[in-house]
Amino acid sequence: MMRRIACIPYEGLLLLALVLIASFPIAGLKGVTLSGAPHVIFQCYLAVVTILYFSWQWQKNGQTLPMKTWRFRVVDAEGKRLTWARAIVRVFAATIFFGPACVGVLLLFFPDRLSPVITMWFFLPMAATLLFAKFDSDQQFLHDRIAGTQLKDATLDPAKTG
Repeated sequence: MMRRIACIPYEGLLLLALVLIASFPIAGLKGVTLSGAPHVIFQCYLAVVTILYFSWQWQKNGQTLPMKTWRFRVVDAEGKRLTWARAIVRVFAATIFFGPACVGVLLLFFPDRLSPVITMWFFLPMAATLLFAKFDSDQQFLHDRIAGTQLKDATLDPAKTG
């Protein structure tokens, strides 16, 4: 369980790098500020980049770089490689639980905007899925149960699924 939790910040750092790299062609290095419709389009673009990154990695071989490092693989309920549809469902389900925590981390950098006590509420969905995994019979996260996926130890099953 601790390895799975340790994988989360690593995944966050890689996601941050991906979003920054994806932002450069749009915002450029000059620090262009977007507002109105261009801002909404830009946010949608970053969401699509994120969805494609995770879905492609999970559909391709069941692992992102942090998952390879910590030796995890995501598979469907039968132990097979994820389809595109199931991978996308997993992204959305994970976003429900980990997305608010990402916002909470950002808000911690701006304490004048929102009380730190209120900011901590953003971490409750993530805490809920971690607590769920602690008591789940297979120690699966709640978003894996919702998506019909499983996080497996790749060292126990080193063969590629599919």
